[in-house]
Amino acid sequence: MIIVVMQCLYKWMTIYEEERICQLEQKKLVHIAFVVRDLDKVVDAWTKILGIERPRIWNIPGPDVAPVLTNGHPEIYTNCRISVIQLENVTLELTQPGDEPSPWKTFLEKHGEGMMHMAFLTPDEEEAFRTIKEACGTDGYYHIGYYPDQSYSFVDTFDSLKTELNIKVDRDNSEVMNKIRAQITKNN
Repeated sequence: MIIVVMQCLYKWMTIYEEERICQLEQKKLVHIAFVVRDLDKVVDAWTKILGIERPRIWNIPGPDVAPVLTNGHPEIYTNCRISVIQLENVTLELTQPGDEPSPWKTFLEKHGEGMMHMAFLTPDEEEAFRTIKEACGTDGYYHIGYYPDQSYSFVDTFDSLKTELNIKVDRDNSEVMNKIRAQITKNN
């Protein structure tokens, strides 16, 4: 499956537009994310396979650390558990959704356990979204999260790539983070 995804990604990154290559300006794969039902079991298996110390498991941070919008609405997903395994060339991100609705739970219910997305760091998200739309017919993201110096956006490209994409951009998010937090406070 990963070979098929990589072939589709190669095709996606090499679409020609006006005699130039329209692609992600920087093809840096940041992480590969998996959604699982039993995080402890999967982390233990990866630990044995890789011969590494067991990575920690924690709950996805709330809006005080990383406010998010899903389908344009502020949400809180602190019931999801996550673990990260840093390899030499890429990071594996493993997430177990909680009982509450979340992008991870929706993916698990629709597609089952497995690779949810590949995350790419790009300096130009507008160009990345245009390229994704051209290659996959997907119009924008459905979920965006903000850390102080980086944002990430989930784009549902599953029909075309058999995985979703996560577009990451380094930038100052202080203002937007404060707006989302204020909106969450107002709604509660």
